[in-house]
Amino acid sequence: MKNPFNFNKLKTPLNISEKEKMSEKTQEELRTSLEKRLLDMKGTVQEAMEEYKQALKDELFEDKESEAEGEGDKRKNTMQAKITVLFDRAEKMKARLDSKEKLSNIIESLSVTYTHPDGKVEHISFSLEEKLEEYIAFYEKTRMGVPSDFEDKIEEIWENNNDEIQKSIEQHGFNNMLIIPGNTPLEELNTYMTEGYNATYQSSNFTSGGSFAGAKSNNVDKPRIVLVHKTQNLEDRPELAETLNIKGQDVNQDKTLTLEDYLIFQRKYFEETGKHLDEKGWTWLATKSASRLVDAYWNPSRGQLYVDADDLDSQHPNLGARPSRSFF
Repeated sequence: MKNPFNFNKLKTPLNISEKEKMSEKTQEELRTSLEKRLLDMKGTVQEAMEEYKQALKDELFEDKESEAEGEGDKRKNTMQAKITVLFDRAEKMKARLDSKEKLSNIIESLSVTYTHPDGKVEHISFSLEEKLEEYIAFYEKTRMGVPSDFEDKIEEIWENNNDEIQKSIEQHGFNNMLIIPGNTPLEELNTYMTEGYNATYQSSNFTSGGSFAGAKSNNVDKPRIVLVHKTQNLEDRPELAETLNIKGQDVNQDKTLTLEDYLIFQRKYFEETGKHLDEKGWTWLATKSASRLVDAYWNPSRGQLYVDADDLDSQHPNLGARPSRSFF
């Protein structure tokens, strides 16, 4: 594949003092920040191109004897799509730099103080720019990739909901943020997020509802910012422990993780900690499987995710929910 984008035409970015980011930036600072992000993509693009060249050399795009016909082409198409998205993002960012239009001056970071039920004070800070870079790298590593307009969409969500995001953190102590592209088929998402694990176990209740193809969640077709608690097991944090033994019918599905969110959170948590969510106990999810509600946990002895579905009046001392707030 040819490289349609020339990074060498970019100027060297201006030096920015290492002072604390202000809520308002000058146009010069905004353009310098955007140019730096574009230049930072150079290594990512080169790595993707080298990966493609090595795959050609290793004949990874050829079907293996044990595979169905066309699997090699699928790998090739996936890798080409990833490279195309990277170039599309670069072109879009370059167009913004060349444009004389005023860049949006969004509040790029926030810092909130949360008081725990026991009186302990926690300082919670998020930088949108850092989080975006972190999640784009995460999706590239898992081979899922992101749409070319992913950053623009998330920045718009952040800008439109900044006050509510801050208020939710202050009130509920959400200390982790998921940034999720929309419209990834659930079965495909499960494949990306569980690669390297034993195949996800699906209970008979879940498969009778159509498995991943039949599971239904609201608003997962949209890119979103999801606030969560970075807690391994529900029993580890009082705000989550109080949801244990809740019935499925009492789960607030507008303020609870979906199966889509959970799959991403599960993998991201492992990438950051080397541990898995819910190695003790189960989590109700805001996803329906026919008339039942989906729940999940990680089985340490089998090294795999378990996905189940239970009747709405079901309850168990080790089954609770993970409160969250989603912004679209």
